[in-house]
Amino acid sequence: MNNQISNNQISVQDVINQLGGLELINNIGANSNNKYMVDVENTINEQLFWVHQLNLDKSAPLSILDMGTGAGLFPYICREYGHNVDSCDYRLSPGWWNNGYTLLNINPKHYYVYKYKSVGNTFDEKFDIIVSFRSCIGTTTYGGIGAAAIDVWDVDEWKFFLKDCSTNLLKSTSSFLYFQCNKGCNLPPYVDMNLEEISIWGSKELGKFFLPYQVDPRKNIFRITKKQIDSL
Repeated sequence: MNNQISNNQISVQDVINQLGGLELINNIGANSNNKYMVDVENTINEQLFWVHQLNLDKSAPLSILDMGTGAGLFPYICREYGHNVDSCDYRLSPGWWNNGYTLLNINPKHYYVYKYKSVGNTFDEKFDIIVSFRSCIGTTTYGGIGAAAIDVWDVDEWKFFLKDCSTNLLKSTSSFLYFQCNKGCNLPPYVDMNLEEISIWGSKELGKFFLPYQVDPRKNIFRITKKQIDSL
């Protein structure tokens, strides 16, 4: 494992230097079709933004799960701040971004979220925080053409997922999920509907469901605690 960066505030350049330089990182990205490492400066900057939004640069060590970790830079940066981080993504393809994960010294679990399917004991531990950024959770794309390829969850499907996370993954009543999800309004059937008929999440019903938990009513980001989930 790399030595922990000593600076109180980690910069984009700190991470790049720690990982061996921009050329090395970009080459790993290009050779593994990992777009987030080809454009790594923007990716690191984005992940640092989320770290700061959650005050993880200032907090005591926490246990964190990053669902849909992508290139894995969020867990890497959190670890440099002293946190215990697990991660997951879809890893069925042989060698899926493995060179990048080796460079970051992380090993995301192969796990994909399906509606009405429990996570069970996949992670064998519970977490203070579960995060997901640019997540396709709730806006799953399957094989097919047009609207038939898209499955935007409804309220009951989200409730199942949240309650399952509460039971199997969250530590305490103050533990929480912090998600930036894909916009359901950009996907069929909502993309072809009038604005007054839809919400940023897809249906009007989903908009009403998420509104109390949205970090900003204009953005597709929500924060919900275990206590709030258990009262749904």
